[in-house]
Amino acid sequence: MSTWSVAGPARWTIERRDVFGAVLMLLCGTVSVLAAPGTDRKVAVGVLAACSELGLVVGRRIRPSRWAVLGVALAIGTGFAVTLLAPNGLGEVPVLAGAAVLPMRLPAGRVRTACVLAVAVGFGVTIMVISGSPAGLLAGAGAWFIADRSVEHAALQAERDRAVALLAEVEASRQALQEAAAVEERGRIAREMHDVLAHSLAGLSVQLQAVRAIAAREGAPAALTGPLDRAADLARDGVQEARAAVGALRSAPLRGVADLDGLVAGFPGEARLRVTGRAGRLAPEAGHAVYRAVQEALTNAARYATGSPIDVNVVGDAHEVRVAVRDHGLPAGRTPSGVRGGGSGLRGMAERIEAAGGSLTAGPVPDGPGWRITLRVPVAGRGGPGGGAPGAEGSDGADGPDSSDGPEGSDGPDGPEGSDGPDGPEGSDGPDGPGAAGSAAR
Repeated sequence: MSTWSVAGPARWTIERRDVFGAVLMLLCGTVSVLAAPGTDRKVAVGVLAACSELGLVVGRRIRPSRWAVLGVALAIGTGFAVTLLAPNGLGEVPVLAGAAVLPMRLPAGRVRTACVLAVAVGFGVTIMVISGSPAGLLAGAGAWFIADRSVEHAALQAERDRAVALLAEVEASRQALQEAAAVEERGRIAREMHDVLAHSLAGLSVQLQAVRAIAAREGAPAALTGPLDRAADLARDGVQEARAAVGALRSAPLRGVADLDGLVAGFPGEARLRVTGRAGRLAPEAGHAVYRAVQEALTNAARYATGSPIDVNVVGDAHEVRVAVRDHGLPAGRTPSGVRGGGSGLRGMAERIEAAGGSLTAGPVPDGPGWRITLRVPVAGRGGPGGGAPGAEGSDGADGPDSSDGPEGSDGPDGPEGSDGPDGPEGSDGPDGPGAAGSAAR
């Protein structure tokens, strides 16, 4: 579905079908004007055709519904008048178009049924009058059929919108479950590595140190003690590397700004991603907060602006990353999906972004319909919890001191996991270093 935006205080999103309908109505009005006999009738038919087009625009695009009903009534009434003034024209088209829109602007019930029935009977009588044949009454059945199909199409569209909103919810839940399963599996592997590899290497290191002490006491030559020293050093290094690997495995993999492309591409509705500028590096926690905020914003748009295209704009520079997610409001003739969230989505987004040292604002778009969520996050090294030292984004420990520099190397093979130095259990927090974002929270 292609859309265009019309600037102004009451900005509308124009769809391709709107342009097609306007062109069709213009052609029908032109044909009716040419078919009308006499100059006076031509002028009258032209004015009535313009009024019918105006009525359809009001009926399709304006809220509240009472103005929409008046617009549809104007289109149908002027269509009847054009049909009677120019029998050889195409005045029937506005009547049928109005019959298709009318059920969408009236609540289901007897009133809507009576109005559609009145239009169908009036249309049949009008065709009978201009054709001079009672068979023209059958045209009323066509008007009723169009109105009925319009109702069915609206119901189908509502179910589709609800399905899109539910799919967005399911996709977010599925991704969360996959990440939880991956974290659980990584934790299992980390425990196995710690219990088998790290303890075995620690035991080997202790045994080599004992052999080295005995060799030194017995006065062994350097040709013997030298290789023992190197083997002991290698064993100690292996212990520290194994513990660093365990810590890395136990750290959950975090998504970031680079993953937004896949997130937008997998969104079940219509979403577009635009990236401009070249951002500095974000700390892992900050990038993950941005990803989750965009994911929640897309889900909210699917709930409350169902069917609207969603724009995700990412702008980066050396100081910060700015992301704006906006929809264009509920399209004309559509209703919200009915899928409700937990009511804490915006608050959760704001808390994530603020914990990363950024800020988040949300509210209606000032110059048009729709809702916009804007967030700003500083790049690493620009202050705040989200921007630590320039090397804080990596998780390999190269940019900050890890547990290998602490007192963990002195642990014996049978020492409990909780006895590893002040860096935390098993040294899992060691690779992040003091400049890493969110290490205290973990």
